[in-house]
Amino acid sequence: MSEGATMSLERAFENQESVITIPLDVSDSAAVTAAFERVDRELGRLDILVNSAGINAPTPEANQRIVDANLKAVDDMRKGRTPRFDYLEDTTDDEFRRVMEVNLFGQFYTIRSAVPLLKRSSGGAIVNVSSVAALAGVAIPLYYPASKAGVLGLTRAAAAELAPYDIRVNAIAPGSVDTPLMRQQPDEFVQFLVGTQRIPRLATPREVAEMVVFLCDDETGGFYTGQTISPNGGIHM
Repeated sequence: MSEGATMSLERAFENQESVITIPLDVSDSAAVTAAFERVDRELGRLDILVNSAGINAPTPEANQRIVDANLKAVDDMRKGRTPRFDYLEDTTDDEFRRVMEVNLFGQFYTIRSAVPLLKRSSGGAIVNVSSVAALAGVAIPLYYPASKAGVLGLTRAAAAELAPYDIRVNAIAPGSVDTPLMRQQPDEFVQFLVGTQRIPRLATPREVAEMVVFLCDDETGGFYTGQTISPNGGIHM
């Protein structure tokens, strides 16, 4: 991110031949530290951090329980019945812990490792991916909105601490986005979800990516920090 430069999504990826890929589990603190040490060795600087790693369920079995519950809820509503959920009783300690470790602890680990590099670059931008589930009360397994709400608190606190170093920290809280994760849900549930929005469609991944680029760019996002921007189609206002 050069000072005064305006980015586009295409420009952000125009030098893909120089990209290095480091597979890792963001919930592993040591692995995150090692990854940023490699970034420092091979690239020598850091300007932008986007925290987008996340899971909506800790295991395939837990995800299937969500699918089954959503299908039953749609059927209940069609028959004029109030949907009932039992996520609280059905969630184990390990399931809750795993989602928190990935969605919340992982963002803390990456921010902690990135900050020394960003300070050395005399500033930069961090964008944390949260969810509209952190803003609106919805009946889903509690580990997901709890982890994503934690991301918003992490964002605000980091923004307050890092502003004097010219490091901006913001969050985006998307609603329904057309991703493989969303498509794990039954199509009838996806259509029901879309029908609850004022803009009745899924967001495209590009629409969310453009918001990330907007926040990372010095010219367009230079006066934003500690903010949560929620592209959610009007499901939450």
